Formats: sequence, structure tokens, C-alpha cells
Amino acid sequence: MHGPVQIPTLMPTVPASPTATVQEWQVLTTGIEFRRLDAPGSSVQVIRVDPTQVRFVVGYDPTAPRMLSAWAAQYSAVAAINGGFFNRAGEPVALLISNRQIIGQSYVEQGGMFAVDAEGRPHLWPLAEQPYDGTVFEQAIQGWPLLVRSDGTAAYTDEDGQRARRSAIALDDQGHVLLIVAPAASFSLAEWSQFLATADLELTIAVNLDGGSSSGLMAQSDHGNIRIDSFVPLPFALLVLPL
Repeated sequence: MHGPVQIPTLMPTVPASPTATVQEWQVLTTGIEFRRLDAPGSSVQVIRVDPTQVRFVVGYDPTAPRMLSAWAAQYSAVAAINGGFFNRAGEPVALLISNRQIIGQSYVEQGGMFAVDAEGRPHLWPLAEQPYDGTVFEQAIQGWPLLVRSDGTAAYTDEDGQRARRSAIALDDQGHVLLIVAPAASFSLAEWSQFLATADLELTIAVNLDGGSSSGLMAQSDHGNIRIDSFVPLPFALLVLPL
């Protein structure tokens, strides 16, 4: 799916739980940890990234979209997640920055923006509170809607009952970047927002990314790989590379 309207790929047999049970973090490789959260249908998968140990790249190629696994392989990424919504031409419906090249137009008074500055520091903020001012970041993606506010509460409460696979990007109170995917169609957007707000992840902000057939999460390690591939080719992806 390539716009804010979410379409379920599979209806769950049980409703989404408002809370999450969290397992222990497992170190996959330098700067990359993994955790599963119990959830209806299938456990939610979380990659926690130490931004001081890695670098972020937004891969973008609307003329030759590829599966998330292919994006990760091309860049030898230690982790990867799908990005925001895109149209049939493979262009972002909002704003994207790939290697300082700005593509598209920013969301206005909605959604959120993940950006990496020239020093490699990640930033994630709600665009309703801080509109994009034209700064040329090294890399950036935008998502919709905002899921978790800075006070830890759920930001999206418009319940439509449409459940789908979900993806999100978040920051925690230690400055880690969290890449989060629900690989089963277990959550409506409102349930996804509530789930992340109540999960034991110490989130200070979370923003939704494209879900449904676009959702994907990858991580590589000597101890086993995390592989939740997208169902469709993607024109862009957020990639985590070793320094």
C-alpha cells in the first residue's frame, strides 16, 4: 500500500492486546540488538540501533524498486526497514532525502520525520510541532501518522478497525533508534499506536511507516539473521551500515 489508507492483508483471529510483553535484548552485531514483543497473531520484532556504532543510508531507486532483502544485500546492511508511503511511480508521497538529494514535499502539520545530520546523529520529530524548514540533511524519511508522543502516550486514536502488517521507527530515552515491525496483520493504526505506547521500550517518539505489503525488517549477524521481507518491491528503504 502506498498511501495513508491502510488495507488489511489478513484479519487476525484475536484482538490486539493493549500491552506488550517484552523479552530480553539479544546482541546481533556491533550496535545492533534484537527483541521480540508478544502480540496477537505473531510477535512484534524490534531492532535497537546504537547510532554511535553505525551509519544510516536511505537507498532510493524509483526506476528499479526491489525487495527489502535485495536492498539490504546491495548495501551489505547490518539492518534495514522499509520507508514511508510511495505512489505508483515509486516516488515518496511525502519527503525523502537520499545522500543529500531532496525528493518530494514534506508533510504539513502531520506525521513525523527521521533525519540524519552531517555528524551522523539521528533526529526524529513530529512535523505538527516542528515543520520541516528545508534543512538539507544527509538522509531522511517521513512517515504518517505520529504513533507515540514525547510524553509516552498514544498519538493516534482514530479507530477504523482495519488491521494490517505494520512498520514504525522510534527513538528511546537513551537515544537508540528502534526499527519495529509487526509481520502479521494484527493491528489497526490505533491499536498499533496504543501497543507501542504501552510497550516496555522507553519510547520518546514513534512514527508509522508504510505497512501492509511494504512492511519488512532485516538484520544480519553471526548468530542468525532476522528476515521479514517485504511482499512487494520497494523504491526506497532505510539501511543501517557498519562504520
